Amino acid sequence: MTKVKKIFDILNRISPEYLLLGAFAVLIGIGTVLLMIPISTTHGITPVNALFTSTSASCVTGLIVVNTPNAFTFFGQLVILILIQVGGLGIMTLTTFFALISGRKITLRDRIVAASSLNVNRYGGILRLIIAVIRYTFLIETSGAMILFFRFYQYFPNRPLYALWQSIFHSVSAFCNAGFSLFSNNLENFAGDPLINITIMALIILGGLGFAVISEIEFNKLRWHGMTLNTKIVLSTTALLILSGFSILFIVNYSYFRNKMNLGNIAWVSIFQAVTPRTAGFDTYPIANLPISAQLIIIFLMFVGGSPGSTAGGIKTTTFATLLLRTVGFFRGKDEVAFLGKKISRVSFRKSVAVLFLSMLVLFVGLFTLGITDPNLPFKSLLFEVFSAFGTVGLDLGITSKLSFGGKMTIILMMYIGRMGVIAVFATFLKKKMALYSYPTEDIVIG
Repeated sequence: MTKVKKIFDILNRISPEYLLLGAFAVLIGIGTVLLMIPISTTHGITPVNALFTSTSASCVTGLIVVNTPNAFTFFGQLVILILIQVGGLGIMTLTTFFALISGRKITLRDRIVAASSLNVNRYGGILRLIIAVIRYTFLIETSGAMILFFRFYQYFPNRPLYALWQSIFHSVSAFCNAGFSLFSNNLENFAGDPLINITIMALIILGGLGFAVISEIEFNKLRWHGMTLNTKIVLSTTALLILSGFSILFIVNYSYFRNKMNLGNIAWVSIFQAVTPRTAGFDTYPIANLPISAQLIIIFLMFVGGSPGSTAGGIKTTTFATLLLRTVGFFRGKDEVAFLGKKISRVSFRKSVAVLFLSMLVLFVGLFTLGITDPNLPFKSLLFEVFSAFGTVGLDLGITSKLSFGGKMTIILMMYIGRMGVIAVFATFLKKKMALYSYPTEDIVIG
């Protein structure tokens, strides 16, 4: 009992930022050990591949170095599913929830850590939000699994338990934006199936909106005027990216596949490709076989990613929207960032600039490192891999399993930073100092 108390005393002295980074590192470590035990795999697995898989699952990415359905037993797949669920919801969210239902007193520090885990700026009502998060997750994933089971059972009528497991796994993987699949060719066999496409896309979109946004939508009963500026930006930007992404991809894919694929399948593939780069990682058509222009659009969508406080990665929709609004405002001669009659704070704008710069820096360093560790792999594939890992997406051009040890370690680090967020990672190591003075202002030549 004394040792347990000492452990809690030590944890209480650790800052929330370090605690979150450390908790995910511990989760990845536990997952690695579990995946390496003989019962988890069919023919064994190397330590680096186990670490890669554990990181990819915990950081809800979906990049794989071994074939998931063939390399892992049911126990191994269950470990991956648990890592996806815990990594998607956040360790501190689950920890606080179990502490809450067990009757343990929730301190202010617990609330701060939980708020950091959910990426929200308020501590009041955080416990209600955590309960809502668990409720939303259970209801949405269960609903998704039921719909998928209805369809998978039709594909596998003689294997009901197999169809049920596929349904549960893909529902959790889609809502957590993980992209792991128990089919060797992902969802490519279901490219023209409307029910599977719509269900998976709905789960991806809901998982990428953010729990606070979903909670606010429910509270306001879909009334637009009662929503906060953050929710309006998230919903507007999400709709813009999906619709514009689909339109461009449909035009590109139609010009490329019109003699190889019917119009209906081109439409389904295009809309799915517009949704899945929102950091989900599923595919209904091999990404490597797409034209370069389509791959570039997917890279852009992976870079933007989902929304803050969600299971998604990327620079986030709010960052993209803030920078876009500021750019448009600059050409209109405006000095402030505004949307729908409300001004976005300067702090939010400065944070958006920092997120963009740090993200580009991390991507450059990652690509530079891969150029050293894996110089024989195509540059385009390495570029795509880096964006996919940082955006915790999971799409690739077929080179993930071919990466060297150094390349795999680089992608592992990219997935970790992408899941934690560049601001959280850099803020942990860079101490904030209050400026007690300011320098004189002078214009410089830009552009």
